[in-house]
Amino acid sequence: MIAVIAVLMAILLPALNKVREQARQKTCASKIRQQVFAFTMYANENDGKLPLPRHRGAWLWDIDIQTVNFMLKSGMTREMFYCPSNASMIKDIDHFWTFNCDWDAQKQRLTGSSNSFIVSGYCYILDDEKSGREPIRNAQNKTGPKIWPRTIHDKNAANIELCVDATLGAEDSRMKYGYNFGRILGGTWSQIQLPDRSSHLKSDEEPLGGNIGFLAGHVEWRHFPDMENRYGGPTFWW
Repeated sequence: MIAVIAVLMAILLPALNKVREQARQKTCASKIRQQVFAFTMYANENDGKLPLPRHRGAWLWDIDIQTVNFMLKSGMTREMFYCPSNASMIKDIDHFWTFNCDWDAQKQRLTGSSNSFIVSGYCYILDDEKSGREPIRNAQNKTGPKIWPRTIHDKNAANIELCVDATLGAEDSRMKYGYNFGRILGGTWSQIQLPDRSSHLKSDEEPLGGNIGFLAGHVEWRHFPDMENRYGGPTFWW
């Protein structure tokens, strides 16, 4: 009897895990859609201009607190900044939320210097005040031009990415694609010995893919084989 149950579990568990991940992907898509909406609200109040963060951290998921505070005013909550498939971020959400700033619970806003930022569970394809970002790598141009958008008034808005799932990798020649997507040593490792990781992982060497939020407001799922190494070190993929 025990052997029969073990066989059934071996058959059913992968299917159950797949259903759970599909549910997380849908929840994640909803969160990205809300963030794109918050940026659109900002633009509508600022002559169509998207936020231009005063400061950016080293990674694409670092976002300045001035922008985050506006997003909170639009109706977002702290939990909306973190993907449900990224268990380490959900578990240590307090660390990521106040990575480089403080939380004022009474006023429900982040506080800190002009250089303060949070570590989000999503990546933002935003320019900044200095317009000094290195270009986005545009190797095969599969889904349209890869630019740092500055306004919502763009005729190609349906193809311009604005907010994407965190898919990042550290170079590792032993891995399938030459990158480790489940163990990236950065600021979180130096602070609390917790490696960073991508969301929606099939394994440390292969993500399933990620949700992509576009300037026009829609969100699409992109399988990892259709994603490319676009920016930074560690590398960020979308």
